[in-house]
Amino acid sequence: MDNGPAGSVADHGEVRNSPTWIAGQFGAGLQFNGVDQDVLIPASTDMDLNSSGVTLSAWVKLDQLPADIAGGFSGIYDSSPDNYVVYLDKGNNELRFKATTSGGSAERPGIPAKDLDTTGWHHVMGVFDGIKGSNEIYFNGQLIDRHSAIGLVDVVRAGQIASIGSQPGVDPPNEPSSLFQGGISDVAVWNRALGKAEAEYLYNSGTGNAVGTANPNIAPASPLTPVQPAAQPVVYFDFNGSLSNQGTGGSGYDATLNDVAGRNDTLYTTTTFGQGLSLIENPLSTSSDTDPGDYLSVDYMLAESGTIAMRVAIDKLYNFQTLWANSSQANDWEGWIYEDGRFAARADRGAARLEYNVFLFDDSLAEHHYAYTWERDGDTLVASIYIDGEFQGQSIGPWRDPGETFYLGGGPGNHLGSSIFDEVRIYESALSEAEILYLSMNAPETTALVGDYNGDGTVNLADYTVWRNTLGSNVAAGSGADGSGNGVVGAEDYTFWKTNFGNSSGASALSNAVVPEPASYVLLLVTSVGMLVCSSRKRG
Repeated sequence: MDNGPAGSVADHGEVRNSPTWIAGQFGAGLQFNGVDQDVLIPASTDMDLNSSGVTLSAWVKLDQLPADIAGGFSGIYDSSPDNYVVYLDKGNNELRFKATTSGGSAERPGIPAKDLDTTGWHHVMGVFDGIKGSNEIYFNGQLIDRHSAIGLVDVVRAGQIASIGSQPGVDPPNEPSSLFQGGISDVAVWNRALGKAEAEYLYNSGTGNAVGTANPNIAPASPLTPVQPAAQPVVYFDFNGSLSNQGTGGSGYDATLNDVAGRNDTLYTTTTFGQGLSLIENPLSTSSDTDPGDYLSVDYMLAESGTIAMRVAIDKLYNFQTLWANSSQANDWEGWIYEDGRFAARADRGAARLEYNVFLFDDSLAEHHYAYTWERDGDTLVASIYIDGEFQGQSIGPWRDPGETFYLGGGPGNHLGSSIFDEVRIYESALSEAEILYLSMNAPETTALVGDYNGDGTVNLADYTVWRNTLGSNVAAGSGADGSGNGVVGAEDYTFWKTNFGNSSGASALSNAVVPEPASYVLLLVTSVGMLVCSSRKRG
C-alpha cells in the first residue's frame, strides 16, 4: 500500500469511509472496522487477468476468527464475481482462497481456524495454476491446502470489481458487503502462479520481504528429502503370494478373502515390486451385496491417529470404485474413485471429502501411490491426502469412531474395486509428507527387529528393562519401547517384546529361554530385597 514494483501497473483504489492508516508489516497498512470501510478497486484491463496463472498475496492481522464474524463471509480481497479472492468463511471455519475459471470451475482451499490468531500479522498467499489444475493456499510460507480438479485446467475468469476489506456490489456505487475487521497490508497480484520458494521469500521467517523493486529472481525450492518412517506399520500386506500380515500386529491381522467363485481366480499378479492383489474381474457399478465379488477384510480397528497407504493400478473408471472401507458404516472411513476420475477419501459420512482428480496424471490408469493420514483432536479429525508422495489437501471435520473391521477393494454396503493393489500399509501415527514420499518411492523398508528396544540386535531382558522403565511414557512414534508405533509405551509393547523374545538380527541365540512375565519380574525383585533384609537381621 506504498508503491508498486518496477514493471507493475498502479491501479488507484478508492478509500471509502476512512479506514485508519496504521503501521503494516512493511510501511503502511489499513485498519478496517468491519462496518462500512473498504478500498474499492474498479474494473480495469490490467486487473482483468484472464490468464492460466494468478497469485494473490497479502499480510493480514485478524481482529476476528472465522467463527466470530457477523455474516457468513468476510472479504479480505474480495470481488464480484469471485474470480480470485481471499476471505474468511464462517461456515467452514477457515480463511480461504477461491479462483474461478472461464468455464465456471472453482475450488476453495483453506487455512483452518486452529492455525489462525488475532494477535499478529500473517502472510497469506493464494495461487491458481491452470496448467496443473489446482488452487493452493499458503500460510506463513508453507503450503496448507491444495485442491486439484480437471475443471481447473483453464484460465481464470475475466472481469471483476474488487475490494480490499469487503465484497463490492456489481453495480455503482458498488455498495460493500461481507466487511472485514482487522488490518491488511502489502497486497499484491501476479498474473502467474508463484510457488513455495516465493512464498518462503515473501514470508522470510516472519520478518518478511516487501513486494518491491528489489525482489530478486527466486530459485525453486529444494525438493523434499524422503525420510524413512520412524514408525512401523501395524498392518502391512506385500501380497507376494499370500494375505499374511507382515506388520507389527502379527498374524491376528492377516487378511481374509471374501471369495466368490469364478472371479479373480488368479489372485496375484506381477507388479513393479513383486506381486500384487488383482481384483480386476470384479463386477462394475454394483454393490458388494447385490452382485458379489472379491474383497479383503481385516479384523483391525483404526487408531485415533494413523496412516493408510497403498499402491493402486486402476483397471477401469466407474461409479464407484472402492479402494478401502470400514465396518463402522458404508460411507465412513472410506477411499474411492469416481467415474469422472476423482479420488476421494473421508472418515465421516457427513464431512467434506478430500479429492484429487486422477486425470491430472500423465497416465491415470497407471499405478499410483495413495495415502490418507489423520489425527484426532477431541471431537475433531484433521485429515490429509497425498498422491505419489505429494501433499494434495487437508480437511477438518468431526471425529467418527471406526468399526472393528477394515476392508480393501469393497465391503458390505459398498461398491467393489476393480484394481491391482500392492504395498498396503496401516500405521498408528500420521506420517509426515517426507515419510509418505519415502513410501511412494517404495524405497527399501528397513524392517526393525520388533521388541529390540535398545537396538543391540537381540530381543532379550535388556529390552524388557527399557520397556519397564519407560512404561506409560509418550515417545516419538516407533522409537524406544514403542513397538506398536502409536507414540505411547504401553502394555501392548510388552506383548511385542514377549512374542519376539530371543530373536536377533542374526541367529536366535535365546530362542529357548524362558520369557518372564511382568508380575514374575516384580516378585523376583521383591524376593531379592526380602533376602537382603533377612540377611541383615541375622547379622544383628
